[in-house]
Amino acid sequence: MKRSQLRDISMEVMVGAFMFMILLALGFFTIILSYENIFRQYHEVTVKFDHVSGLRQGDNVFLRGVMIGRVRSLIVENDRVEVTASLQRPVNMREGYRIEIIPSSVLGGQYLSIDEGPPDAPALPEDTVLYGRPPVDLIDEATSAVQAVRQSLDEGEVLHNLEAIMAQVNTITHQLSAGEGTLGRLLMEDEVYNELAQVTTNLRTVSEQLSTGQGTLGRLLMEDDVYNELEQLTANLRSVSEQMSTGQGTLGKLIADDELYEEAQLLMREVRAAIDDFRETAPITTFTSIFFGAF
Repeated sequence: MKRSQLRDISMEVMVGAFMFMILLALGFFTIILSYENIFRQYHEVTVKFDHVSGLRQGDNVFLRGVMIGRVRSLIVENDRVEVTASLQRPVNMREGYRIEIIPSSVLGGQYLSIDEGPPDAPALPEDTVLYGRPPVDLIDEATSAVQAVRQSLDEGEVLHNLEAIMAQVNTITHQLSAGEGTLGRLLMEDEVYNELAQVTTNLRTVSEQLSTGQGTLGRLLMEDDVYNELEQLTANLRSVSEQMSTGQGTLGKLIADDELYEEAQLLMREVRAAIDDFRETAPITTFTSIFFGAF
């Protein structure tokens, strides 16, 4: 055999071996990257829904937040949709279980969520038909919420009240910009601003005088002698009040001694009786003086 023929045969063998290796690698990566591993055992679960709202074959299946499988098939049967999921582990369904389709994001996408039920609940028989809850459509819910808000706004006259409030706000801002009213004058007139500035200056002057001890109030705040005199006066007043409360002195006796009070009442009664006697004898005395004065 010629050398050229041997070279051609060897080239063909190398190309064939290279192509075989490529096909083998493609098959390997296809198995690894596919939804299911042919060497792993899977457990099927069938759930019936009224509707699935866009659930697709290959969507994830979660159990307590952990992905355990994928949706294998969806079949429309009579008035329900039968969803078959291929799981990596068996699930033990109990009374109170919950299977629902949940949106994976606002932009779209769904996944199947499985809750086996309370741990202390009785287990379901193996031939139990499982039913899932219909999914929540976020777009429909948002539309319903917007419609409800709009209806409440229309029925409650909220929009009308808002329009009235905005009209009043526009009126107020127009008056302020035109310098009408007290606040408008404060905003627009320089004279009012100058008066406020003068008041602020006066207040600053008064505060400086107080801080330096000028004037009567400043001396009261700053000088210790005035404070000591006030303290002494307060002590004297306290001493006088204590003496009065204990009945010491004339005023204290008048306040605390009941005998003096009774004597004062007796004196008042005698004075009142003397006045009454004087009123009774005064006409007779006057008549007698007039009668004898005539002779």
